[in-house]
Amino acid sequence: MIDFDPFDPAFFRDPYPSYAVLRDQQPVYRREIPDHRVWPHYWMLTRAGDVNDALSDWRTFSSAQGTLVDTDITLIPPNMFNMDPPRHDELRTILSRAITPSRITDLEPHVRAYAEGLVAELRERGSFDAATDFAQPIPTITMCALMDLPVSERARFLKWNLDTLAGADFTSPAALQAYGEMGEYWESLVGDRRDKPGTDLISQILHTEVALSDAEVAGFCSLLHDAAQNTTMNMIALGVAILARFPDARRRLREDRALWPQALEELLRLASPVQGLARTTTRDVTLHDVTIPAGDQVLVLYGSANHDPSVFPEPEALDFDREVKNQWTFGHGIHYCLGNAVARLEVRVALDVLLDAAGDWDVRDDEIEFVQLVPTRCIAKAPVELAAR
Repeated sequence: MIDFDPFDPAFFRDPYPSYAVLRDQQPVYRREIPDHRVWPHYWMLTRAGDVNDALSDWRTFSSAQGTLVDTDITLIPPNMFNMDPPRHDELRTILSRAITPSRITDLEPHVRAYAEGLVAELRERGSFDAATDFAQPIPTITMCALMDLPVSERARFLKWNLDTLAGADFTSPAALQAYGEMGEYWESLVGDRRDKPGTDLISQILHTEVALSDAEVAGFCSLLHDAAQNTTMNMIALGVAILARFPDARRRLREDRALWPQALEELLRLASPVQGLARTTTRDVTLHDVTIPAGDQVLVLYGSANHDPSVFPEPEALDFDREVKNQWTFGHGIHYCLGNAVARLEVRVALDVLLDAAGDWDVRDDEIEFVQLVPTRCIAKAPVELAAR
């Protein structure tokens, strides 16, 4: 009998053996929810082909009832994560026009300069925490640059992110308080930007051809605030840990930075910072002789797809020569992450700077503290020892 619960801390450190068993024996897996709030149970899809098909078919696998398991989305500020077309497409078009290639390119000097200053301080100490000292500050500073927010408030922005997305309950009292504080902050900021627009992302969203209310723009701000920080901070921390675990690959990358394009895709695949998001079926769906009834919630496990040996042979290896044409770190289909280019830039630059300044390092693997698996493989602590130079 298979017993896998992605919300049980016992599986946070290494879910991949369980994914392998599920892919092989129960690719459509039903999990009951004790003391449920919205759904009494949910299903999991683990095979790469099924994950890809579900993400490709928004009409059958809808996001309109939320993408977090057993969570009442009426308690969460509305955003396009939890929408289907046509409104999803309208809002996504607005944001895609604002996140331009030139805007992303312009971020790199800011990210690199901040990372270099951070690593110089950490180098002096000789040891640091990959999560709290390195991975968390970089996306927060990047978000401030992208949205023209005061850097002096970065601690508050980070706290809001951790309170809403890094816990076990996305509608806990702490999360709801953070959502309330964010809502007030964003609506006030949006009002200011209407009166005094700049060149930042919020101003550009406000001054599109589509009329948006302050609340709708505040919803964009909330989405950007959460998405810009959460996935990337965990990916950077996971990247530091992975490169410690594979020192030969790390040294190869340090000596040949031309490897970065394929190395980055392989690191993203192996780490899979977003392990899975939920959808709700709009009709009965039969897969592998199992029928998922209409109206049931389905957890689509990106992390399992990225470790499916039918797509990626020897999936637990870090192979910079692997051709990673398709991987599901940023999803697939109409909800493919719009900020993926920003995240890729931040991860590459952060790790590149660390390779330059630190050279070699070790992570005390048994002391890494994982506090969440789904939706994000969230790291609270990852102690790093730098090699003497």
